[in-house]
Amino acid sequence: MAETAIRSAMEQLTNDRKIYDRDLSVLLHIRSADDALADTMQPNNAIQKAFDEIQEAKRFNPEIPVMDGVIKALNELEGARRSPMAADFGHLRTTVRSDAAGPATRVVARNALRLQEDILAWIKIQELISGHLRSLTEITSASARAAQQ
Repeated sequence: MAETAIRSAMEQLTNDRKIYDRDLSVLLHIRSADDALADTMQPNNAIQKAFDEIQEAKRFNPEIPVMDGVIKALNELEGARRSPMAADFGHLRTTVRSDAAGPATRVVARNALRLQEDILAWIKIQELISGHLRSLTEITSASARAAQQ
């Protein structure tokens, strides 16, 4: 009974981990895009690198609020690619940060909170198991002593 529940939880974590890894990858690509936009000395390269990173984040097919921000950032970067010398890097970084990185960060933080809650629940279960094992040990010990007398 308990073994089945644990196996089920392990399978669920395996499935959830794919989602958590995806969300983290999306955030890392968005942050890389923001970092690329910090280098305004080579606007063509900066915009192309940021565009590539945001496109990679989109490829992961993130949650809808994150995808909306990624698409908005892609559209802004696409416009900047047409005229990189006139690009407003401050506006581009603000778009990437607020519209894409903001929602992606919230998703990753939510995932971390869920995992922390799971950890606390498993610690409670572990404490219950430990208490049950102590009881079993005490009963076994008392029964063994009684049988030897």
